[in-house]
Amino acid sequence: MIYEYLNKNGFGAIETEYLKAAKANKSNIFKFPSEDVQVITNGLKGEVTAKGALSIFKELTKTIEQFESFNNPRILDYGCGWGRITRLLATLSDDDNIYGVDVDSRLISSAKQCAKSLTFGEIQSMRPLPFANDSFDLIFANSVFSHLSEKSAISTLLELVRLLNPNGKIIVSVLELKEMKKFYSSEKQREWIEKILGSQEKAEQVLSRDNFVWGDTKRWDNYGIAIMNDVWLNDNLNNMSAELIGSYRTNEAGSQNYKVITKSKLPYSCII
Repeated sequence: MIYEYLNKNGFGAIETEYLKAAKANKSNIFKFPSEDVQVITNGLKGEVTAKGALSIFKELTKTIEQFESFNNPRILDYGCGWGRITRLLATLSDDDNIYGVDVDSRLISSAKQCAKSLTFGEIQSMRPLPFANDSFDLIFANSVFSHLSEKSAISTLLELVRLLNPNGKIIVSVLELKEMKKFYSSEKQREWIEKILGSQEKAEQVLSRDNFVWGDTKRWDNYGIAIMNDVWLNDNLNNMSAELIGSYRTNEAGSQNYKVITKSKLPYSCII
C-alpha cells in the first residue's frame, strides 16, 4: 500500500501524507497513534517527531545509495517503536518486505493497528529473533545501541549479523564522546547524566579505558545510556565476522552517529 502509493505519486506525496497524519488530519495512507503512545519513545509527538523521522530517513537513503542497491529488499527496523520510521522504510520496498520489532508491547500493538500493511512483532531482550539466517538485506536500528548495556549490545549485534544477508547492510546509531561531553556541558542535562554515568571525569576515564561506558536508567531490561567508540565496535564486529565500513550523521539537531556494518568478506579464520 505505501510502496504502491509511492510508485504512483512520488516521495513528495508520501511526505505530504506523512505530515498530514502527524497533525491528526485524515491521510490516504498513514495513521499516527495517540499522542500518549507517540511520546513513549522519545518524548516527542505530532509534527515535531514526524519531521525528525523524515530527516533521519532522508539521510539514511543517501547512505544506502552509496552502496549496492537491492531489488525489493527485505528490511528490518530493529527497535521500531510505534513504527515512526518503519512506515517510511516502506517506500524502499514492497510493504510485505518490511518488518519492525520492539520489546514494548504497547508500541507494537499500536504499530499493528496503525500500519496494517507492514509486519510488526514483540521481542524479548537478548533473545533470538524469529527469523532465519541471512533474512534481511537492510537492518536499521535507530537510537537502540545508544541505550543498550555492553552485554545486551554484544548479544544484539550478534543476532543482527546472523540475520543479515551476506551482501546486506546494518545501520545503527550510537552516542560517542562528543555527545557525552554535550550532556555534561548542558545545564539542563548535567544533573541527569551525572545520575546515570557519574562525574564527567569518571565517565571519560571508563570510556578511555574500556571504549564503552553505560549507566542504567531501569526503563527496560539492560537499558540506559551507552557511549562507545569505533574501537569497541571494530573489536566486537571482528569477533562476529563483520566489519564497520562507514559513518554518517543526520542534519537533525542533536542527532547521533550512524554506523554502517556489513558481513566480512574474509573467512572467519583470516580475521585478526
